[in-house]
Order: sequence, then C-alpha cells, then structure tokens
Amino acid sequence: MRKVLSIFFMLSLMALPLKAQTMAEDAKSWAEGWKYAFSREGRQEWKSEFTARVYAGFVTEGPAVTAGVRIDDKRTLGLMVWQGDTYIDAAPGDIFSVSAGLFMRRYFHLGKKDIVALYSDLALGAGYIYKVNGKYWYNAQTGEKVQQLEENPGDVVFAATWQPGVRFRIWNNLHLFFGPAISTNTIGFHLGVGF
Repeated sequence: MRKVLSIFFMLSLMALPLKAQTMAEDAKSWAEGWKYAFSREGRQEWKSEFTARVYAGFVTEGPAVTAGVRIDDKRTLGLMVWQGDTYIDAAPGDIFSVSAGLFMRRYFHLGKKDIVALYSDLALGAGYIYKVNGKYWYNAQTGEKVQQLEENPGDVVFAATWQPGVRFRIWNNLHLFFGPAISTNTIGFHLGVGF
C-alpha cells in the first residue's frame, strides 16, 4: 500500500507543472479577450443592450432595468437600477428603496447559433431608502410609541444582486430570461426581457 501511495504522490507532483501551464494559458487568453474588447477594433463591435425585469423574493419585490454595452459575444457592462419594496412582518411595515450599481453580465452560450445561453448578472452599488411605513407601533399597555424598524428615510445602504439564469434569444438580440435572484435583501426569482 505504501508503494502505491508513493507512486501516486510522485505522479501527482509530476502533473503539477502541466496544470500550472494550463492555468497560465487560460489566464493569458482571458486577459487577451478583455484587451481586444477595449482595443480600437474591439470597440467598433460594441452594441447597446437593455433589459427590463421584475424580481420577487422572500421579503422583497420590485422592478429593475439595465442599460449597457455588449463588448463582445460573452460580456455586457453597464448600469442597473432597481426599486425594492421590503415587507417586514415583525413590525409590520414596508421599507421602500431605490438602488443603482455597476452591472456585468457574462454569457455561456449553448449551441452554435447562440439561441440558448446561461448567464450571470452581477450588480454592486448603493441603495437609498426613500420611505418607511409601519416604523412605529404602540404598546397596548402603556400607549407608548415604540420604534420597530432601524431603517430611516434618507439612509444609504450597500446594495448588491446576483441573478444567474437561462436566456432564450428570439430575434437578433431580443431575448427572454429568467432565474434565481440573490441580493442583499432577498432570495427569490427574476424574469425579464432584453434587447
């Protein structure tokens, strides 16, 4: 058994440089793809891409829009703006916010015609709480006003969302997409249309 483990260990050590070379080549090809996308020739291939979507989750729902530039057949960069209505059952109350962030979409095409693709949307930015309902409740015994929610109108909060899914291209770049939605204030699903 000891000889078998020794042979396996030696073969593993011999394979490490081969794996390192493959990873280095992958990193080089990844960097060259980005470099070409922002070169003079690559910028001539840029196309605009817009999406409108709705998302609904465990406690938050709302609409979202993106506006960006499709820099190649795999990536879109731009801005995402989304509105949220978060219901807090314990208060009970609603927190209304609007968020904006930098947005990136990465496509993983399935098939040669690029009709179906997996994608991953990521947006990072900030949110602004503009309205809070049900912030206070009254103690039945004392009649005293008690604050339930820590959020206040005017608060600025960190906002992030990750929305992977499946995209179906209908015509040119007109497409429908759907998938899960995971963000700083919800876990749920999203559905949208893009062009």
